[in-house]
Amino acid sequence: MSEALLSKARGTLIEVQRRTATVRDEQGKEVHCAYSPTIDLKAFSQFAVGDEVEFHAGSPSQEPLITAILPRRSSIARPGPGERRHELHVLAANVDALVVVSTPDRPVFNPRLVDRYLALAEYFGLESFICFNKIDLLEEMPPELVYLETLGYPVMPCSAKSGEGLDAMLSILGQRNVVLSGSSGVGKSSLIRALVPGADPRVGDVRKGDGKGRHTTTTSRLYEVRGGLRIIDTPGLRELGFWGVEPREIADLFKDFRPLISQCQFRDCLHIGEKGCALTTAVADGRMPEARYLSYRRLLDTLENIG
Repeated sequence: MSEALLSKARGTLIEVQRRTATVRDEQGKEVHCAYSPTIDLKAFSQFAVGDEVEFHAGSPSQEPLITAILPRRSSIARPGPGERRHELHVLAANVDALVVVSTPDRPVFNPRLVDRYLALAEYFGLESFICFNKIDLLEEMPPELVYLETLGYPVMPCSAKSGEGLDAMLSILGQRNVVLSGSSGVGKSSLIRALVPGADPRVGDVRKGDGKGRHTTTTSRLYEVRGGLRIIDTPGLRELGFWGVEPREIADLFKDFRPLISQCQFRDCLHIGEKGCALTTAVADGRMPEARYLSYRRLLDTLENIG
């Protein structure tokens, strides 16, 4: 039977494999589909979880086929491996926000990593939220998170283990499509299990020797949460970088830096000790937290194209 005679429907990719993908249709039914050989992928590098697609539902003699990807409103991507670094690999599509998951301990709170993910959200044009998991281990909120909250980044304390704070987090995130980010061991998979009954992402533990977690997610997956929230869990976020960004553009990804960098004496200031730098002056006189500035310097040092 030709594709033209099959019924056409729309849905969202919730899991992607090399030759097939799982689509959730508009009625909530999951359909395992192959890719149509006639699909036009000229405008897209590949399928990604979160893509909205058109597909033919199939028949007794024809398997379901994805026939088109609808235009993306946003995406999170990283360079391809090795000699294919010029080819972007899309990790998630149609994302509204990045949720940075951190913990007070096990693994220890890492403000540099939180700042890096917040900068990545700015780079991809996404909203940012901070989920502070494992609050049963909490004595007091880290001062770095208190400062970030004053900048307008919502901080959501919770415990995937006890359920404390999860309803408040759902209320704050609303009906967004969000990607969970954070180091291994902070409880991303445990949060999904707590929020989505029956979900079974692989859950790792934290190594006793160094307090760091084992990376467990191997396949991207979109989960429907009550209230209209969608969570995308995807591997590869640890390798996310600032592809194509010039060193002097990094400071603009720190939204609290923006009012200061416009006051620097030189337009190409890198904020690493140049004469007339308003940012380093603000750090020196206590108007800007040194920890936040050190996050910027660490990020700047990681750029491959800095001389």
